[in-house]
Amino acid sequence: MSRLDTRILLCGFLVIGFTIGPTGLTGATIAGHADAQTASIGPASQAQFAQTEADSADNDTVRHENPDEYRESGNPARLETWLMDRMVENIDESAVQLEDGNYDRAGRYVGDDYDAYLDQYLDVAAQTEGEDHAELFEAIREDQTRVTDAAQRHQELRDEYERARDAGDDARARELARELDSVATTVTETGTQLRDQYDELEESTDANLSESERSIETVTDDIRSSQETIREEQFVATGLSVDADREEISFLEPLTGTGRLRTAEGEPVGNRSIELEIGNGSVRTETDADGVFEFEYRPTEEPLTTEELEIEYAPANESVYLGSETSVPVSISQTEPSVTDLETPDEVAYNDNATVSGTLVVDDVPVDNASLAVTLGDERIETTETTNGSFDVDVTVPAGVPAGEREFGVRVAHEDRALAATPLTNQATVRETDSELSVTATRTAADGRTVDVNGTLETGDGEGVSGEAVRVDVDGTTVDTVSTDENGAFGLTATLPEGSEDVEVVATYDGSESNVASATARTTTGSTAVARLWGQLPMWARIGIGIGVLATLCAVVWWRRFRPAGPADTAARERSESDDGAAPSIADRSRMEIARSLLEHGRECLADGRPEQAVEMGYAAVRHALSGRETASSALTHWEFYRDWQRGRDAASVDGEDDAALLRTVIERYERTTFGVADVSREEAEVVLESATRLCEMGSSPSTESTLADGDA
Repeated sequence: MSRLDTRILLCGFLVIGFTIGPTGLTGATIAGHADAQTASIGPASQAQFAQTEADSADNDTVRHENPDEYRESGNPARLETWLMDRMVENIDESAVQLEDGNYDRAGRYVGDDYDAYLDQYLDVAAQTEGEDHAELFEAIREDQTRVTDAAQRHQELRDEYERARDAGDDARARELARELDSVATTVTETGTQLRDQYDELEESTDANLSESERSIETVTDDIRSSQETIREEQFVATGLSVDADREEISFLEPLTGTGRLRTAEGEPVGNRSIELEIGNGSVRTETDADGVFEFEYRPTEEPLTTEELEIEYAPANESVYLGSETSVPVSISQTEPSVTDLETPDEVAYNDNATVSGTLVVDDVPVDNASLAVTLGDERIETTETTNGSFDVDVTVPAGVPAGEREFGVRVAHEDRALAATPLTNQATVRETDSELSVTATRTAADGRTVDVNGTLETGDGEGVSGEAVRVDVDGTTVDTVSTDENGAFGLTATLPEGSEDVEVVATYDGSESNVASATARTTTGSTAVARLWGQLPMWARIGIGIGVLATLCAVVWWRRFRPAGPADTAARERSESDDGAAPSIADRSRMEIARSLLEHGRECLADGRPEQAVEMGYAAVRHALSGRETASSALTHWEFYRDWQRGRDAASVDGEDDAALLRTVIERYERTTFGVADVSREEAEVVLESATRLCEMGSSPSTESTLADGDA
């Protein structure tokens, strides 16, 4: 069969492929989508979602089912239940592993797999009418992770504590014991909260978390018991008492009073510097020989609703004493602060860096450790904290502040506290920044109804604008409003109505409430009339057309091969035979162009320090240059090619000793490069390329081409 006949048949098969292609593509797309959905459930093995081959067809017990089956069957409620069951199973297994001391396993059960289930649950729960438990499942995951991490940390610290204690390093042992005390408190408090969440989930669902609750209780009890032993080994318990001078307090009328610090046996903790944590702040003071001390505390961030202030003795890590606490009744009045020496820029624009500094005072008294919010207009853009009243913070101007004259400064970070959240600002001009909006729309589904819309919102200088809303309209209907990411990019997928042809996609950024100018971008996505007509044909019609085309092409091939030779064919053969010695044909010239291109690439490889690739390119060039026009076969090995070429040269009675030696040089070095273990040197590669170049030049001469053709005949 000739090459032309082969090409005709190949075209026929391609037509068949394109005939049924849209449906095949659709099936592949659906299958790929289902695989992607299954993968998105999480890293859990597929054994979680399907029965093993060993399960018989008569077995009615399904251990785990594929969640995509529920989705595809249009039953989101069943999928929701399936996902909840998986999360409950992971919670149970995590708690059991934690009780057994397998901390890594316990963490993994509420890690990536759990997160994947929760993400799926969030999507499905929005489609059902049942109660949404996503927040509770998320809270359980966070607290169970926190308990697991704290329990593991407690075990590690306890091992280190016991080594220090056994080695007689009392200072280190005491320091570790105090850290253990803090970690144990975290385990106990979080464990209690976690068990309450278990109860809440059991009350609102069919979940049974009794095993998890028992495991968490066992873990917390063990740590609590262990910590009591460590406390007895390392510390002396204390008691704290305080007498306040007044109940009505404010920043200008601070809480003052006296107190006494003693051991549990009544011995004074005297003549030492101590730290008292009061409300949201702390003070340092000195005890006398009897453990008596005086203190003063100015409230700053305490809520105005506070009725009692907790006062706690906080010993240093190296201290032999345990902490103790008490409380005093109070009533807090609010005070207006002010800022001295407030420094802010006079003019800013999007993404500018600006420095804000000053000193927070109340009647010239500096306010220490106060949390401040940095504001520009109505936007809170940063937080900072005072040190002896002073603050100095660098901020970045966001897009969300409208252009124009705005107030730039600070205020106390919280409302209804001892210090009023009064804005303390200077005037600043916010300039508008030019913007550029781009959008693209690409049809992705076989039916042409799904469109991927992507775009970017940038400044005139090409800088991405993050966190801004872009509205996307498809064919005049708003599809969604999406937010730009940190690079200013946005994207969404839209479904078009049936029969949609050319569709206009418009992206709109409304900058009226920002300092970045408004912008609009539009594009069109459409399908050709032929594609639309073809898509409307039923499958049986497409297959019929394809088979008809293939049958026609087969008939053409049969006719070409078996029709009687006419005068025109004889004349054509005579012209072909009389053309020996003429200039190379188009095919020959194409072969030589490919060979020269390969040689050039080989030289580039050699220049780049890749001699192996250079040898391969040289050999490939020779194969192209010296192969016959019709009978050359790429299936020949390198030595079969050499012998075939030699027979052609001998048959032509040409003295080809020089070019035969050149070809043997190329083939031998190609063989060593491809199948040997030693590295190829640059010098060897140069020899191959030089020999290949000479062979290609010989192959390009008319006489050689004619000889090669005769030799291949």
